[in-house]
Amino acid sequence: MIERLTERLGLRLRFALFFAALGLGGVALIAGALVLGHMRAGGPPDGYVIAGLVSGLGVLGLAAWIGLLFDENVAKPILALASDLTTRARADVDLQIDQDQARHLGTLAPAANAINAALSEARAARQRAVERETARIAREKALFEALFRDLGEGAVVATPDNRVMLYNRMAQELLGDIGLDRPLSAFLRPEPVMNALARMQEARIRGEIGAETFLAASADGTRFLLGRVSPILSDEELSGHVLIFRDATEDLSAHAAHDHLFTTLMEGVRRPAGTIGALLEVLQSVDDLAPEERAKMRQGIEDEVTRLFACLDDLSARHAAIKSRRWPMSPVAVNHVFDGVRAQGGADIRITHSDAMLSCDGFAVTTLLSVILRHLAEDGKRAGFTLAAERDGAEIRLLLGWTGAAVGDGELTGWLKAPLSAAYGDYSGRDALAAHQTEIWPETGKEGYRVVLPLAAAAAPLAPGDARPEFYDFDLPAAPGGDLADTPLSDLNFVVFDTETTGLSPRGGDEIVQIAGLRIVNGRILRGESFETLVNPGRPIPPASTRVHHITDAMVTDAPDISEAGRRFHDFCRGAVLVAHNAPFDLAFLRLKEQAIGRHFDNPVLCTVLMSAGLFAHTGQHTLDALCDRFGVHIPPQARHTAMGDTVATAEVFVRMLALLSDKGVTTLGGAIAEEGRQTRLRKAQAY
Repeated sequence: MIERLTERLGLRLRFALFFAALGLGGVALIAGALVLGHMRAGGPPDGYVIAGLVSGLGVLGLAAWIGLLFDENVAKPILALASDLTTRARADVDLQIDQDQARHLGTLAPAANAINAALSEARAARQRAVERETARIAREKALFEALFRDLGEGAVVATPDNRVMLYNRMAQELLGDIGLDRPLSAFLRPEPVMNALARMQEARIRGEIGAETFLAASADGTRFLLGRVSPILSDEELSGHVLIFRDATEDLSAHAAHDHLFTTLMEGVRRPAGTIGALLEVLQSVDDLAPEERAKMRQGIEDEVTRLFACLDDLSARHAAIKSRRWPMSPVAVNHVFDGVRAQGGADIRITHSDAMLSCDGFAVTTLLSVILRHLAEDGKRAGFTLAAERDGAEIRLLLGWTGAAVGDGELTGWLKAPLSAAYGDYSGRDALAAHQTEIWPETGKEGYRVVLPLAAAAAPLAPGDARPEFYDFDLPAAPGGDLADTPLSDLNFVVFDTETTGLSPRGGDEIVQIAGLRIVNGRILRGESFETLVNPGRPIPPASTRVHHITDAMVTDAPDISEAGRRFHDFCRGAVLVAHNAPFDLAFLRLKEQAIGRHFDNPVLCTVLMSAGLFAHTGQHTLDALCDRFGVHIPPQARHTAMGDTVATAEVFVRMLALLSDKGVTTLGGAIAEEGRQTRLRKAQAY
């Protein structure tokens, strides 16, 4: 019983009770001594009573004073040392312990630092051993990441219950805010995929293992994705499935455009052809037609022929545009084209290197320039061949130059009529130019002659990925089931977020000017799955607030308002526990705008201020800067008081706090919320 009681009492309270008992014991001893003295010596009791009161109060005062000194110089430093050691042991923090805080404890603080140093050395040795043992795996992992991340098709690996556990950059490009542990139905219309999965399962029962195709719309309906889904089997058990897909929206659009083009062609040709046929029939059948009538009919035929050619020209241009959309254009480096021409052209050529990128059929362009180079060099009248590129707006002009005899338009046209190569069949240079919607022409250059081939510059590539890719996790925990309060913290997804505002009074008219969020899945901070946006507050930003977060009125002029930004942020937070430093402040701004946003922020919430107060009760320092110092988290000065900078810092602190909560026995969401609920004084101060 006594052991259980002492476990429930804190160290400082136990010391306080000890000194209280010491003081009361001293008072009892003095009182007993005075009573005994009076019984033996006799005399008036007033003096004994006064002496007892004075000495008793003195003993109690002395006990209280010594107790306070002991609390300040012994109890608090012991708790601080214990907290620092626990933090370094459980949260992988490699910082020296501040010995000055325990200067009255003799060699205890240096001993704690020695333990910390030994722990750091052991951790470093373990890390070196792990790195040596996993070097081969790391190389294979890096190869896998590089190959998978940059596949030209979208790829997603899902768990058996259809949660994302791997995706590549193209999938992110096609599906938007895809993320680990999110349900597939958040990004794809589920029915076609479920149907393909059902067919796949039926095939497995028959002993057939293979891919099933699907055509599914994205969740927002803006894209159609054509793909295939394959099972992942482990010991004959289904452990997930792989989806490989590409954007079929353009194919469907081009198919519809072809059908529309054919219909337009028939309608555009039928009337002029019918009119021409009728007029010719009249001209041939009527011999005595008056000259003026005959002239009118001939003019009518000419008009219809003009109309017919205009229709054909228009449809030809539209057909070329549709064909170019479906032709296999891809980003190609100019230098790669030039190197191919040098290899195939059969003539010495000087190349000016370029870092430009083309959007083209690289093989066709390389072959076309090689064919022209061979024709230029075959009669020996030309030499000094050069290849260069120059940017012209949205185009890259490829320049094949030479000295010697010029080339006429007719000669160049003849070269373009021939098939490019056996690989292309009858596909000619003229066909290649039409597919790229461009032309090629000869002209006089600065140092002789040249042919010019303009091609579209490639669009900006996908944004480079994080140096440490975070697009997969093969150890995702099971999906939470039952009461969320009983769910282990390790099985939950978190969105750590922060806001910047026009001021500190959400109910006094202040507004959000920036929101940032970062996902944590399976204990990992996913820097590649982030949310950040400026918000137009609909009111001026006070200069005092701008001095803090450096956001000006000009910066938010074209930013979305809180309705749009709030909806996007709400979608980002779907299915996650919200985490923030001083969370009631940030949530007050969002919840006051729920009607305008059209969404309710009813996610469970954890606050790192309250968590800190429970974990580090010996100190009153619970600011974000204090927590960063405690855990060794560095915030660049330029990132402090920016929404994303503070979000990253809070996330780094939070994942370390989870380890300390587990060590304290707090392992579920309900336990963490209950632990926060005990911080009544701070919770009252957080009433916004």
